[in-house]
Amino acid sequence: AAAVAAVSADDVVATLEKLHGLVAKGILSQAEFDAKKAELLGKLS
Repeated sequence: AAAVAAVSADDVVATLEKLHGLVAKGILSQAEFDAKKAELLGKLS
């Protein structure tokens, strides 16, 4: 069976902060941020 990489809450928060910075700069759209956020939060459960 394939091992699933463990993702810590701290890693998710750090990634979300970086992505939010890209939204603030206009590099990433809010919709793209929301999609990535949902994906990251899904990895925590």
